[in-house]
Amino acid sequence: MNSIPPHPIRPAVCRRRASRAFGQAAAGLSLIFLTGCRGAPSINLLGSFFPAWMLCMILGVAGAFVVRVICVRTGVEPYMQPRLPIYLCLWGLITLLLWLSFFRS
Repeated sequence: MNSIPPHPIRPAVCRRRASRAFGQAAAGLSLIFLTGCRGAPSINLLGSFFPAWMLCMILGVAGAFVVRVICVRTGVEPYMQPRLPIYLCLWGLITLLLWLSFFRS
């Protein structure tokens, strides 16, 4: 009978190869998700190219502020609890709606 014990390095090498193959497969599959990425649209604003998402965020803050003023004047704001998440969600909603309405291609 063969009484030679297995070499302790061989299983470690096999595990390293398997993890390397998994990492290469994951990197290759991630390229599939990057095929739809393009450059961000830029707007010529007063002679300087300005990223469109920043403009939408600024207009979203202004829009949320306008809605807050309207809610305060109509007396609805005391019934809006908790206020901070509501206004943050409103800011996000206005920002995304502006992005979709102006920069959807």
